[in-house]
Amino acid sequence: MEQDSFFKNSVTKVIRWLLKPQRVSLPPLVWGAIIAGIVSLMLWAVYAGPTIPSTEGPEISVSLPPTPTPPFREPPGPPATPVGSGGTLAFTMRHNGNSDIYLLSQQSGDLIRLTFDAAEDRDPAWSPDGQWLAFASHRARNWDLYLMDMNSGTVLRLTDDMAYEAGPTWSPDGKWLAYEAYYKGNLDIYIINVESEDSIQLTHDPEPEYAPTWAPDGRHIVYTTYRDYNKDLYLIALDNSTTINLTQTPQRNEDYAAWSPDGAYLIYSAGVPGDETIWRIPFDKDEITLGAVRPMIVGIGAEPIWSPDGEAMAFIFRQQTTSYLIAAATTGWGLAQESYSTQDWMGQPDWTATPLGPTLEARLKLKTTAMESPLYTELLLSENPTHYRLVNLPGVNNSDTAEKLSDRVNDSYNALRAQVEQKTGWDYLAILGDSWRTMNYTPRPGQGRISWHVCGRAVDINQGYLSRGLIELVREDIGGVTYWRVFIKASEQDGSLGEPLRTSPWDLSARSDGELATAQGGELKAEVPGGYYVDFTTIAADYGWERRNALSNWRSSYYDIEWWHFQKTEGMSWYDCMLELYPEQEITESYGILPWWTKRPEWEVQAMP
Repeated sequence: MEQDSFFKNSVTKVIRWLLKPQRVSLPPLVWGAIIAGIVSLMLWAVYAGPTIPSTEGPEISVSLPPTPTPPFREPPGPPATPVGSGGTLAFTMRHNGNSDIYLLSQQSGDLIRLTFDAAEDRDPAWSPDGQWLAFASHRARNWDLYLMDMNSGTVLRLTDDMAYEAGPTWSPDGKWLAYEAYYKGNLDIYIINVESEDSIQLTHDPEPEYAPTWAPDGRHIVYTTYRDYNKDLYLIALDNSTTINLTQTPQRNEDYAAWSPDGAYLIYSAGVPGDETIWRIPFDKDEITLGAVRPMIVGIGAEPIWSPDGEAMAFIFRQQTTSYLIAAATTGWGLAQESYSTQDWMGQPDWTATPLGPTLEARLKLKTTAMESPLYTELLLSENPTHYRLVNLPGVNNSDTAEKLSDRVNDSYNALRAQVEQKTGWDYLAILGDSWRTMNYTPRPGQGRISWHVCGRAVDINQGYLSRGLIELVREDIGGVTYWRVFIKASEQDGSLGEPLRTSPWDLSARSDGELATAQGGELKAEVPGGYYVDFTTIAADYGWERRNALSNWRSSYYDIEWWHFQKTEGMSWYDCMLELYPEQEITESYGILPWWTKRPEWEVQAMP
């Protein structure tokens, strides 16, 4: 296992090095040779999976008409790309503070925005014939399922319930959708008839179950379930109540399963966000039940999906703040290409063989040219373009003068505060633990004086909200570094704000409860808290406010946990940030000779081992 981990980590580092922005534009033949060599190494380093026993699930009592297996058809016309079958890729992209659905034509390579609603749209899923796109939207002030006619662009609302409903996937005959829904305080898998709108509950486990994907044979659905502090992929048979744990890996999380067009294979991603690998297993129920099926690693990335002809797959690779949509051939991996990359968050791809109709495409392109309003505008008070001042934050900590930030970032903070209040229903950022600090401030125990607080570009959010149960922290370990994702409990718990949690938050109060918990710096909570929560970390990133990673000593030093710390660096070095507020002489007199890393961009400092 140690040898396998070594190879996996080595390959991950190589691919991340290759995908640095200055190295992406390699000639295609060079890319092919490099990727082929890397994947050969990966395949050599594959380790055998665990045995996979069958388990009996709760009685489902599902009665569906037999769904014939659709004939496997090659898409019309020659392939439009060297790694796929043409057609159209749909995916979610978060741009300018909002999630929308975008299309990428495999014929022309054009990026086309599909949805324009002020509310969030996500989870695109193509119907088998490519004539409809199912998706989830918050446009009616709660999460519901919608259908878009891809000939006319007409949108139809499929579900109408205040409870959360999202994550659709089509049955092969195009008559049903499976989806995730949060009814009566529990996240489960349901199916709905797109014509009659009758729905049936498939899963009943008290733990979260979500992200379904319907098998091409029409009689099986794979979904993600969170049990015993771990994400696994489960298979449910629609003909009876049998469920099978496909992965059963207590030390690794699996998610985002996708079927090959002929139903012979499943691919999925494993790991934590930002540090995932892609795996493939053959679908043979008898072999799976016997534990004879072994997963095989086939790439580094997340959220994989198959091309319509089964000869390629697309997936998301994230590095720093860049998302890459990568397409790669499944036979030999000699061909791979970057389909699209962006500084915006991108995910949830789905691929159809059907090209976008020319009429709708022309209308969408015309609509895309309309100018978007920025989330905020920094109104600078200083007349000196190289020296800025500190500005008060109105109404923060019950005062108009108690807290300050640099004139370069105060407006983004005020806009973030207003947005968080709108999304959560309460003014979460009205109380801060800290903002600007003087150069001669006394650092917390074990910490140094070099802080982004001093140059007015950092805030510490109120830690008291955690003990009051108003926020939850989800731990994310990326590349050996611990980060925290902050979720705010919505003021209204009727489904109009936020969505349910899918994993157990981290319990920092367990640091003093038991020897093991103390050594680990806490532990996972025994249960996933019920209710609706808003992802503050994502909204903060919309406005340029980045979370700070925990320091290496966080398990034993509370001050090193840093979950409360957010800063806006905009790619600057700490020293350049200081020069915005202070003369160079004052900085030298206060800090003396500075370490070299204080003059490097913050993203580079964060990436240091």
